[in-house]
Amino acid sequence: MRYPLLLVLALAACSRGSTGAYPPLAGGTNGPDAVFIRLAGNGGTARAYRWGSDSVLWSSPQRVPVLSRTLAFDDAQGSLAYVDARGVPGRLDLRMGSAGAAATTALTGLASADGWAIYGLTPKHDVSRLTPSGTWTFTPEQPPRGLLPLPDGSLVLLTDSGNRHELRRLHPPEPRVTETTSVPHADLLVRTDLGDRLYFIGDSGLAGVRTRDLTRTRTVWLPGQAVDAVATPSGDRIFVALKGKKSITVVDRFTEEIERTIDIAGTATALRMDPDGRYLLARSAAGDSVRIVAIGTSRAIGTVRSRWRADLPLVGPDGGLAVLQDSDVVIVGAESQRERTRFLAGATDMWTLIRWNGFRPRAKGLDVPVSFGSDPDATAAADSTRAAPQPAAPSAAPSAAPGAARSLEPAPGAAEPVPPPRAIVGAPKHGTFTLSFAALLSEDRAKTLAASITVDGHAVRVVPGVSDRTPVYRVVYGPFDTKEEAERAGRRTGLPYWVYEGAP
Repeated sequence: MRYPLLLVLALAACSRGSTGAYPPLAGGTNGPDAVFIRLAGNGGTARAYRWGSDSVLWSSPQRVPVLSRTLAFDDAQGSLAYVDARGVPGRLDLRMGSAGAAATTALTGLASADGWAIYGLTPKHDVSRLTPSGTWTFTPEQPPRGLLPLPDGSLVLLTDSGNRHELRRLHPPEPRVTETTSVPHADLLVRTDLGDRLYFIGDSGLAGVRTRDLTRTRTVWLPGQAVDAVATPSGDRIFVALKGKKSITVVDRFTEEIERTIDIAGTATALRMDPDGRYLLARSAAGDSVRIVAIGTSRAIGTVRSRWRADLPLVGPDGGLAVLQDSDVVIVGAESQRERTRFLAGATDMWTLIRWNGFRPRAKGLDVPVSFGSDPDATAAADSTRAAPQPAAPSAAPSAAPGAARSLEPAPGAAEPVPPPRAIVGAPKHGTFTLSFAALLSEDRAKTLAASITVDGHAVRVVPGVSDRTPVYRVVYGPFDTKEEAERAGRRTGLPYWVYEGAP
Protein backbone atom coordinates (compact mmCIF):
# COMPACT_ATOMS: atom_id res chain seq x y z
CA MET A 1 0.00 0.00 0.00
CA ARG A 2 1.23 3.48 -0.73
CA TYR A 3 0.42 6.87 0.70
CA PRO A 4 0.89 10.41 -0.66
CA LEU A 5 2.65 12.23 2.14
CA LEU A 6 1.03 15.50 1.07
CA LEU A 7 -2.20 14.10 2.50
CA VAL A 8 -3.01 12.77 5.96
CA LEU A 9 -1.59 9.24 6.17
CA ALA A 10 -4.08 6.46 6.66
CA LEU A 11 -4.12 2.70 6.28
CA ALA A 12 -6.79 1.81 3.78
CA ALA A 13 -7.46 -1.58 3.61
CA CYS A 14 -18.33 -12.68 9.40
CA SER A 15 -20.73 -16.09 12.21
CA ARG A 16 -24.15 -15.82 10.83
CA GLY A 17 -25.79 -12.48 10.07
CA SER A 18 -28.47 -10.99 12.26
CA THR A 19 -31.29 -11.47 9.80
CA GLY A 20 -30.67 -15.19 9.45
CA ALA A 21 -32.47 -15.06 6.09
CA TYR A 22 -29.53 -15.87 3.84
CA PRO A 23 -27.69 -19.16 3.41
CA PRO A 24 -24.17 -19.49 4.85
CA LEU A 25 -21.11 -20.06 2.73
CA ALA A 26 -20.28 -23.67 2.09
CA GLY A 27 -17.25 -24.96 3.95
CA GLY A 28 -14.61 -27.33 2.73
CA THR A 29 -12.40 -24.81 0.91
CA ASN A 30 -8.89 -23.93 1.94
CA GLY A 31 -8.29 -20.55 3.49
CA PRO A 32 -10.78 -17.79 4.30
CA ASP A 33 -13.74 -16.93 2.08
CA ALA A 34 -13.69 -13.83 -0.11
CA VAL A 35 -16.64 -11.61 0.82
CA PHE A 36 -17.57 -8.47 -1.14
CA ILE A 37 -19.02 -5.81 1.23
CA ARG A 38 -21.36 -3.12 -0.12
CA LEU A 39 -21.79 0.01 2.01
CA ALA A 40 -24.62 2.37 1.04
CA GLY A 41 -23.22 5.64 -0.24
CA ASN A 42 -25.87 7.73 1.53
CA GLY A 43 -25.91 5.54 4.63
CA GLY A 44 -28.24 2.66 5.35
CA THR A 45 -28.10 -1.10 5.04
CA ALA A 46 -24.76 -2.81 4.50
CA ARG A 47 -24.78 -5.97 2.39
CA ALA A 48 -22.36 -8.81 1.81
CA TYR A 49 -21.94 -11.02 -1.25
CA ARG A 50 -19.81 -14.03 -1.78
CA TRP A 51 -17.19 -12.96 -4.32
CA GLY A 52 -18.40 -13.88 -7.80
CA SER A 53 -22.10 -13.99 -6.85
CA ASP A 54 -24.74 -11.25 -6.94
CA SER A 55 -26.96 -12.96 -4.34
CA VAL A 56 -27.09 -11.20 -0.97
CA LEU A 57 -25.39 -13.33 1.64
CA TRP A 58 -25.95 -11.05 4.64
CA SER A 59 -27.44 -7.66 5.40
CA SER A 60 -27.18 -5.47 8.48
CA PRO A 61 -30.38 -5.02 10.49
CA GLN A 62 -29.11 -1.65 11.73
CA ARG A 63 -28.32 1.42 9.70
CA VAL A 64 -24.68 2.17 8.83
CA PRO A 65 -23.76 5.90 8.70
CA VAL A 66 -22.46 7.67 5.64
CA LEU A 67 -18.82 6.62 5.34
CA SER A 68 -15.73 8.42 4.12
CA ARG A 69 -13.48 5.35 3.84
CA THR A 70 -12.70 1.97 5.36
CA LEU A 71 -9.54 1.32 7.39
CA ALA A 72 -9.02 -2.41 8.00
CA PHE A 73 -10.85 -5.62 8.86
CA ASP A 74 -10.50 -7.53 12.13
CA ASP A 75 -11.04 -11.15 11.10
CA ALA A 76 -10.88 -12.37 14.71
CA GLN A 77 -13.91 -10.33 15.75
CA GLY A 78 -15.58 -9.90 12.36
CA SER A 79 -15.56 -6.09 12.49
CA LEU A 80 -14.74 -3.58 9.78
CA ALA A 81 -13.08 -0.35 10.96
CA TYR A 82 -14.17 2.76 9.08
CA VAL A 83 -14.24 6.57 9.11
CA ASP A 84 -17.64 8.22 8.75
CA ALA A 85 -18.38 11.41 6.85
CA ARG A 86 -17.77 13.50 10.00
CA GLY A 87 -14.29 12.09 10.53
CA VAL A 88 -15.35 9.91 13.48
CA PRO A 89 -13.93 6.35 13.48
CA GLY A 90 -16.29 3.41 13.97
CA ARG A 91 -16.76 -0.33 13.50
CA LEU A 92 -19.26 -2.42 11.59
CA ASP A 93 -19.74 -5.69 13.47
CA LEU A 94 -20.63 -8.38 10.96
CA ARG A 95 -21.56 -10.81 13.73
CA MET A 96 -24.01 -8.51 15.49
CA GLY A 97 -25.01 -6.51 12.41
CA SER A 98 -24.41 -3.25 14.27
CA ALA A 99 -22.39 -0.14 13.46
CA GLY A 100 -21.12 2.18 16.18
CA ALA A 101 -18.66 4.99 16.74
CA ALA A 102 -15.32 4.14 18.32
CA ALA A 103 -14.70 7.72 19.50
CA THR A 104 -16.84 10.60 20.70
CA THR A 105 -15.24 13.21 18.41
CA ALA A 106 -13.59 13.41 15.02
CA LEU A 107 -9.90 12.51 14.78
CA THR A 108 -7.32 13.17 12.08
CA GLY A 109 -4.67 10.89 10.61
CA LEU A 110 -6.83 7.82 11.26
CA ALA A 111 -5.13 4.50 10.49
CA SER A 112 -5.35 0.83 11.45
CA ALA A 113 -3.30 -2.24 10.62
CA ASP A 114 -5.69 -4.89 11.94
CA GLY A 115 -9.13 -3.32 12.40
CA TRP A 116 -8.93 -3.89 16.18
CA ALA A 117 -6.68 -0.98 17.14
CA ILE A 118 -7.57 2.35 15.47
CA TYR A 119 -5.06 5.19 15.77
CA GLY A 120 -5.82 8.88 15.36
CA LEU A 121 -4.72 12.36 16.38
CA THR A 122 -6.81 14.43 18.77
CA PRO A 123 -7.30 18.20 18.31
CA LYS A 124 -4.42 18.63 20.80
CA HIS A 125 -2.18 16.43 18.57
CA ASP A 126 -2.12 13.61 21.09
CA VAL A 127 -2.02 10.06 19.72
CA SER A 128 -5.13 8.08 20.60
CA ARG A 129 -5.41 4.29 20.23
CA LEU A 130 -8.99 3.03 20.22
CA THR A 131 -9.67 -0.65 20.92
CA PRO A 132 -12.86 -2.45 22.03
CA SER A 133 -11.29 -2.87 25.47
CA GLY A 134 -10.32 0.78 26.02
CA THR A 135 -8.53 3.94 24.89
CA TRP A 136 -4.82 4.66 25.20
CA THR A 137 -3.36 8.17 24.79
CA PHE A 138 0.21 9.27 24.15
CA THR A 139 1.58 12.82 24.01
CA PRO A 140 4.56 13.01 21.59
CA GLU A 141 7.32 15.58 21.82
CA GLN A 142 6.42 16.93 18.36
CA PRO A 143 3.03 16.84 16.59
CA PRO A 144 3.15 13.88 14.17
CA ARG A 145 2.44 14.37 10.50
CA GLY A 146 1.33 10.77 10.12
CA LEU A 147 0.68 7.56 12.05
CA LEU A 148 1.94 4.23 10.72
CA PRO A 149 0.62 1.24 12.71
CA LEU A 150 2.43 -2.00 11.92
CA PRO A 151 1.11 -5.59 11.91
CA ASP A 152 3.28 -6.49 14.93
CA GLY A 153 1.34 -4.01 17.10
CA SER A 154 3.96 -1.27 17.14
CA LEU A 155 3.44 2.28 15.89
CA VAL A 156 5.72 4.57 13.89
CA LEU A 157 5.26 8.33 14.28
CA LEU A 158 6.23 10.43 11.27
CA THR A 159 7.26 14.06 11.84
CA ASP A 160 8.91 16.73 9.72
CA SER A 161 12.32 18.15 10.52
CA GLY A 162 13.44 20.64 7.89
CA ASN A 163 14.17 18.74 4.68
CA ARG A 164 13.95 15.34 6.38
CA HIS A 165 11.32 13.06 7.93
CA GLU A 166 11.87 11.82 11.48
CA LEU A 167 10.60 8.33 12.38
CA ARG A 168 9.97 7.26 15.98
CA ARG A 169 8.79 3.79 16.91
CA LEU A 170 6.97 2.76 20.09
CA HIS A 171 5.05 -0.27 21.31
CA PRO A 172 1.65 0.72 22.75
CA PRO A 173 0.57 0.74 25.48
CA GLU A 174 4.19 1.32 26.57
CA PRO A 175 4.63 5.14 26.28
CA ARG A 176 8.31 4.99 25.33
CA VAL A 177 10.05 5.54 22.00
CA THR A 178 12.34 2.56 21.32
CA GLU A 179 13.92 3.39 17.92
CA THR A 180 14.43 6.52 15.83
CA THR A 181 15.79 7.35 12.37
CA SER A 182 15.42 9.93 9.62
CA VAL A 183 15.06 9.87 5.84
CA PRO A 184 15.19 12.57 3.14
CA HIS A 185 11.95 14.42 2.53
CA ALA A 186 9.62 12.32 0.37
CA ASP A 187 6.36 12.74 -1.53
CA LEU A 188 5.32 9.09 -1.43
CA LEU A 189 5.38 6.38 1.21
CA VAL A 190 5.11 2.67 0.38
CA ARG A 191 4.87 -0.11 2.96
CA THR A 192 4.84 -3.83 2.42
CA ASP A 193 1.82 -5.88 3.45
CA LEU A 194 4.06 -7.79 5.83
CA GLY A 195 4.98 -4.50 7.47
CA ASP A 196 8.71 -5.22 7.45
CA ARG A 197 9.72 -2.35 5.15
CA LEU A 198 8.87 1.31 4.62
CA TYR A 199 9.93 3.04 1.42
CA PHE A 200 10.10 6.82 1.05
CA ILE A 201 10.20 8.16 -2.51
CA GLY A 202 11.26 11.70 -3.34
CA ASP A 203 13.85 13.69 -5.28
CA SER A 204 16.63 11.61 -3.75
CA GLY A 205 15.14 8.34 -5.03
CA LEU A 206 13.75 5.40 -3.10
CA ALA A 207 14.95 5.18 0.52
CA GLY A 208 14.09 2.06 2.50
CA VAL A 209 13.73 1.49 6.26
CA ARG A 210 13.55 -1.84 8.10
CA THR A 211 10.70 -1.52 10.57
CA ARG A 212 12.17 -4.08 12.97
CA ASP A 213 14.84 -1.65 14.17
CA LEU A 214 14.41 1.39 11.85
CA THR A 215 17.74 0.81 10.13
CA ARG A 216 18.22 2.36 6.69
CA THR A 217 18.73 0.44 3.44
CA ARG A 218 20.57 1.69 0.39
CA THR A 219 18.83 4.48 -1.55
CA VAL A 220 17.88 3.54 -5.13
CA TRP A 221 18.12 6.32 -7.71
CA LEU A 222 15.08 6.69 -10.00
CA PRO A 223 15.26 8.08 -13.56
CA GLY A 224 12.42 10.56 -13.07
CA GLN A 225 9.81 11.94 -10.71
CA ALA A 226 7.61 9.27 -9.14
CA VAL A 227 3.84 9.83 -9.26
CA ASP A 228 2.85 6.60 -7.50
CA ALA A 229 4.34 3.32 -6.26
CA VAL A 230 3.20 -0.02 -4.79
CA ALA A 231 4.90 -3.16 -3.49
CA THR A 232 4.06 -6.81 -4.08
CA PRO A 233 2.41 -8.54 -1.08
CA SER A 234 5.74 -10.18 -0.19
CA GLY A 235 7.60 -6.91 -0.65
CA ASP A 236 10.19 -8.40 -3.00
CA ARG A 237 9.56 -5.80 -5.71
CA ILE A 238 8.42 -2.19 -5.82
CA PHE A 239 6.58 -0.89 -8.90
CA VAL A 240 6.99 2.83 -9.62
CA ALA A 241 5.09 5.00 -12.12
CA LEU A 242 7.24 7.92 -13.31
CA LYS A 243 5.91 11.23 -14.59
CA GLY A 244 5.68 11.31 -18.40
CA LYS A 245 6.94 7.72 -18.78
CA LYS A 246 4.91 5.10 -20.69
CA SER A 247 6.35 2.33 -18.58
CA ILE A 248 6.53 1.01 -15.01
CA THR A 249 9.90 0.86 -13.26
CA VAL A 250 10.51 -2.27 -11.15
CA VAL A 251 12.92 -2.14 -8.18
CA ASP A 252 14.28 -5.36 -6.69
CA ARG A 253 14.25 -5.24 -2.89
CA PHE A 254 17.15 -7.64 -2.42
CA THR A 255 19.63 -6.22 -4.94
CA GLU A 256 18.36 -2.68 -4.22
CA GLU A 257 18.57 -1.89 -7.92
CA ILE A 258 16.21 -1.29 -10.83
CA GLU A 259 15.40 -4.72 -12.18
CA ARG A 260 13.47 -3.84 -15.34
CA THR A 261 10.83 -1.62 -16.92
CA ILE A 262 7.42 -2.73 -18.21
CA ASP A 263 5.95 -1.00 -21.24
CA ILE A 264 2.27 -0.10 -20.76
CA ALA A 265 1.80 2.00 -23.94
CA GLY A 266 0.67 5.04 -21.97
CA THR A 267 1.38 7.13 -18.90
CA ALA A 268 0.02 6.05 -15.52
CA THR A 269 -1.17 8.40 -12.78
CA ALA A 270 -1.93 5.81 -10.07
CA LEU A 271 -1.10 2.18 -9.27
CA ARG A 272 -2.89 -0.55 -7.29
CA MET A 273 -1.63 -4.01 -6.36
CA ASP A 274 -3.57 -7.29 -6.42
CA PRO A 275 -3.64 -8.58 -2.79
CA ASP A 276 -2.55 -11.98 -4.15
CA GLY A 277 0.31 -10.51 -6.19
CA ARG A 278 -0.82 -11.59 -9.68
CA TYR A 279 -1.81 -8.30 -11.31
CA LEU A 280 -0.87 -4.64 -11.19
CA LEU A 281 -3.52 -2.05 -12.07
CA ALA A 282 -2.41 1.24 -13.62
CA ARG A 283 -4.75 4.19 -14.05
CA SER A 284 -4.45 5.84 -17.45
CA ALA A 285 -3.75 9.55 -17.66
CA ALA A 286 -7.17 10.08 -19.24
CA GLY A 287 -8.75 8.61 -16.11
CA ASP A 288 -11.38 6.52 -17.92
CA SER A 289 -9.52 3.22 -18.26
CA VAL A 290 -7.24 0.87 -16.33
CA ARG A 291 -4.23 -0.97 -17.73
CA ILE A 292 -3.75 -4.54 -16.42
CA VAL A 293 -0.21 -5.83 -15.97
CA ALA A 294 0.52 -9.53 -15.31
CA ILE A 295 3.24 -9.54 -12.66
CA GLY A 296 4.37 -13.10 -13.41
CA THR A 297 5.23 -12.29 -17.03
CA SER A 298 5.97 -8.56 -16.54
CA ARG A 299 3.79 -7.50 -19.46
CA ALA A 300 0.59 -5.53 -20.05
CA ILE A 301 -2.23 -7.93 -20.93
CA GLY A 302 -5.16 -5.61 -21.55
CA THR A 303 -7.17 -2.49 -20.80
CA VAL A 304 -10.61 -2.26 -19.18
CA ARG A 305 -12.95 0.72 -19.00
CA SER A 306 -13.33 1.98 -15.44
CA ARG A 307 -13.23 5.07 -13.29
CA TRP A 308 -10.68 5.14 -10.46
CA ARG A 309 -11.64 5.64 -6.81
CA ALA A 310 -10.14 4.89 -3.42
CA ASP A 311 -12.13 1.64 -3.18
CA LEU A 312 -12.33 0.51 -6.83
CA PRO A 313 -11.11 -1.06 -9.04
CA LEU A 314 -9.88 -4.10 -7.09
CA VAL A 315 -8.85 -7.69 -7.85
CA GLY A 316 -10.57 -10.75 -6.38
CA PRO A 317 -9.09 -14.16 -5.53
CA ASP A 318 -10.34 -15.79 -8.75
CA GLY A 319 -8.70 -13.25 -11.02
CA GLY A 320 -11.89 -11.23 -11.36
CA LEU A 321 -11.63 -7.45 -11.47
CA ALA A 322 -14.33 -5.21 -9.92
CA VAL A 323 -14.57 -2.02 -11.97
CA LEU A 324 -16.79 1.08 -12.18
CA GLN A 325 -18.71 1.37 -15.44
CA ASP A 326 -21.35 4.09 -15.72
CA SER A 327 -23.68 3.68 -12.71
CA ASP A 328 -22.83 0.00 -12.07
CA VAL A 329 -20.09 -2.07 -10.49
CA VAL A 330 -19.05 -4.87 -12.83
CA ILE A 331 -16.79 -7.87 -12.22
CA VAL A 332 -14.80 -8.80 -15.32
CA GLY A 333 -12.02 -11.30 -15.96
CA ALA A 334 -8.57 -9.78 -15.61
CA GLU A 335 -7.28 -11.87 -18.53
CA SER A 336 -10.34 -11.82 -20.82
CA GLN A 337 -11.93 -8.51 -19.71
CA ARG A 338 -15.33 -10.23 -20.18
CA GLU A 339 -18.21 -9.43 -17.86
CA ARG A 340 -18.99 -11.97 -15.12
CA THR A 341 -21.28 -10.21 -12.63
CA ARG A 342 -23.00 -6.82 -12.56
CA PHE A 343 -24.28 -4.91 -9.52
CA LEU A 344 -26.83 -2.39 -10.74
CA ALA A 345 -26.51 1.17 -9.33
CA GLY A 346 -23.45 0.00 -7.39
CA ALA A 347 -21.32 3.00 -8.35
CA THR A 348 -23.05 5.19 -5.75
CA ASP A 349 -21.97 2.87 -2.93
CA MET A 350 -18.64 2.08 -1.26
CA TRP A 351 -17.11 -1.41 -1.64
CA THR A 352 -14.46 -3.44 0.10
CA LEU A 353 -13.23 -7.03 -0.16
CA ILE A 354 -12.52 -9.00 3.01
CA ARG A 355 -11.24 -12.52 3.65
CA TRP A 356 -13.24 -14.21 6.44
CA ASN A 357 -14.84 -17.52 7.35
CA GLY A 358 -17.46 -16.00 9.66
CA PHE A 359 -20.38 -16.74 7.33
CA ARG A 360 -19.61 -20.44 7.24
CA PRO A 361 -21.73 -22.86 9.30
CA ARG A 362 -20.65 -22.89 12.94
CA ALA A 363 -18.69 -25.84 14.26
CA LYS A 364 -20.97 -28.08 16.33
CA GLY A 365 -18.60 -27.99 19.27
CA LEU A 366 -19.18 -24.26 19.77
CA ASP A 367 -22.80 -24.85 20.77
CA VAL A 368 -22.15 -27.71 23.22
CA PRO A 369 -23.23 -26.53 26.71
CA VAL A 370 -20.39 -25.57 29.01
CA SER A 371 -19.57 -28.15 31.70
CA PHE A 372 -17.68 -27.58 34.94
CA GLY A 373 -15.95 -29.81 37.47
CA SER A 374 -17.02 -30.05 41.08
CA ASP A 375 -17.03 -26.83 43.07
CA PRO A 376 -15.55 -27.28 46.57
CA ASP A 377 -17.40 -24.17 47.74
CA ALA A 378 -20.80 -25.38 46.60
CA THR A 379 -23.38 -25.72 49.33
CA ALA A 380 -24.83 -29.05 50.39
CA ALA A 381 -28.22 -27.85 49.24
CA ALA A 382 -26.90 -27.26 45.73
CA ASP A 383 -25.22 -30.67 45.75
CA SER A 384 -28.42 -32.38 46.74
CA THR A 385 -30.16 -31.12 43.60
CA ARG A 386 -27.76 -33.01 41.33
CA ALA A 387 -28.96 -36.32 40.02
CA ALA A 388 -26.79 -39.36 40.71
CA PRO A 389 -24.67 -40.49 37.72
CA GLN A 390 -26.29 -43.20 35.63
CA PRO A 391 -24.33 -46.17 34.22
CA ALA A 392 -23.77 -45.97 30.48
CA ALA A 393 -25.86 -48.30 28.33
CA PRO A 394 -23.94 -50.41 25.81
CA SER A 395 -25.70 -49.05 22.73
CA ALA A 396 -27.74 -45.97 23.67
CA ALA A 397 -27.52 -43.11 26.16
CA PRO A 398 -30.19 -43.14 28.91
CA SER A 399 -32.75 -40.33 28.82
CA ALA A 400 -33.52 -38.17 31.81
CA ALA A 401 -36.96 -37.56 33.17
CA PRO A 402 -38.55 -34.25 32.18
CA GLY A 403 -37.12 -31.42 34.27
CA ALA A 404 -34.56 -33.63 36.03
CA ALA A 405 -31.19 -32.02 36.75
CA ARG A 406 -28.22 -33.40 34.81
CA SER A 407 -24.91 -34.26 36.44
CA LEU A 408 -22.16 -31.75 35.79
CA GLU A 409 -19.43 -33.84 37.46
CA PRO A 410 -16.48 -35.02 35.32
CA ALA A 411 -16.24 -38.72 34.53
CA PRO A 412 -13.59 -40.57 36.58
CA GLY A 413 -10.17 -40.14 34.95
CA ALA A 414 -11.53 -37.85 32.18
CA ALA A 415 -9.12 -35.13 30.97
CA GLU A 416 -11.97 -32.67 30.33
CA PRO A 417 -15.38 -32.25 32.00
CA VAL A 418 -18.01 -34.39 30.29
CA PRO A 419 -20.67 -32.21 28.59
CA PRO A 420 -24.33 -32.96 29.27
CA PRO A 421 -25.97 -35.19 26.64
CA ARG A 422 -27.64 -33.64 23.64
CA ALA A 423 -31.40 -33.73 23.25
CA ILE A 424 -32.68 -37.01 21.79
CA VAL A 425 -35.42 -37.50 19.25
CA GLY A 426 -38.82 -37.43 20.88
CA ALA A 427 -37.63 -35.70 24.05
CA PRO A 428 -40.12 -33.26 25.62
CA LYS A 429 -39.66 -29.55 24.95
CA HIS A 430 -39.51 -28.76 28.68
CA GLY A 431 -36.13 -28.79 30.38
CA THR A 432 -33.30 -26.29 30.66
CA PHE A 433 -32.35 -24.05 27.71
CA THR A 434 -29.80 -21.27 27.37
CA LEU A 435 -29.56 -18.28 25.03
CA SER A 436 -26.07 -17.81 23.53
CA PHE A 437 -24.95 -14.66 21.68
CA ALA A 438 -21.29 -15.36 20.90
CA ALA A 439 -18.32 -17.63 21.60
CA LEU A 440 -15.04 -15.69 21.61
CA LEU A 441 -11.40 -16.57 22.17
CA SER A 442 -10.68 -13.38 24.14
CA GLU A 443 -12.14 -12.94 27.63
CA ASP A 444 -11.77 -9.14 27.45
CA ARG A 445 -13.65 -8.96 24.17
CA ALA A 446 -16.35 -11.27 25.49
CA LYS A 447 -16.82 -9.02 28.53
CA THR A 448 -16.94 -5.94 26.29
CA LEU A 449 -19.63 -7.55 24.14
CA ALA A 450 -21.60 -8.73 27.18
CA ALA A 451 -21.64 -5.20 28.59
CA SER A 452 -23.49 -4.03 25.46
CA ILE A 453 -26.27 -6.66 25.58
CA THR A 454 -29.37 -6.86 27.75
CA VAL A 455 -32.27 -9.32 27.61
CA ASP A 456 -35.53 -7.73 28.72
CA GLY A 457 -33.52 -5.24 30.74
CA HIS A 458 -31.31 -7.88 32.40
CA ALA A 459 -27.55 -8.21 31.92
CA VAL A 460 -26.00 -11.23 30.22
CA ARG A 461 -22.87 -12.96 31.48
CA VAL A 462 -19.63 -14.50 30.25
CA VAL A 463 -19.10 -18.22 30.86
CA PRO A 464 -15.65 -19.76 30.25
CA GLY A 465 -15.31 -23.18 28.68
CA VAL A 466 -13.24 -25.38 26.40
CA SER A 467 -13.90 -26.38 22.79
CA ASP A 468 -11.53 -28.78 21.04
CA ARG A 469 -8.98 -28.10 23.84
CA THR A 470 -9.18 -24.37 23.11
CA PRO A 471 -10.45 -21.96 25.82
CA VAL A 472 -13.57 -20.08 24.72
CA TYR A 473 -15.73 -17.49 26.44
CA ARG A 474 -19.46 -17.61 25.73
CA VAL A 475 -21.84 -14.66 26.14
CA VAL A 476 -25.03 -16.27 27.46
CA TYR A 477 -28.35 -15.64 29.24
CA GLY A 478 -30.68 -18.04 30.99
CA PRO A 479 -31.78 -20.58 31.89
CA PHE A 480 -35.27 -20.95 30.37
CA ASP A 481 -37.77 -23.71 31.03
CA THR A 482 -38.59 -24.22 27.34
CA LYS A 483 -36.85 -23.69 24.03
CA GLU A 484 -39.76 -21.53 22.86
CA GLU A 485 -39.24 -19.09 25.75
CA ALA A 486 -35.55 -18.81 24.90
CA GLU A 487 -36.32 -18.25 21.23
CA ARG A 488 -38.82 -15.48 22.03
CA ALA A 489 -36.34 -13.74 24.33
CA GLY A 490 -33.64 -13.96 21.68
CA ARG A 491 -35.89 -12.44 19.02
CA ARG A 492 -36.77 -9.54 21.31
CA THR A 493 -33.12 -8.50 21.48
CA GLY A 494 -32.89 -8.09 17.69
CA LEU A 495 -29.43 -9.70 17.83
CA PRO A 496 -28.10 -12.95 16.39
CA TYR A 497 -28.38 -15.80 18.88
CA TRP A 498 -28.35 -19.56 19.33
CA VAL A 499 -30.36 -21.69 21.73
CA TYR A 500 -28.90 -24.85 23.20
CA GLU A 501 -30.25 -27.33 25.72
CA GLY A 502 -28.53 -27.20 29.08
CA ALA A 503 -27.64 -24.78 31.86
CA PRO A 504 -25.59 -21.64 31.12
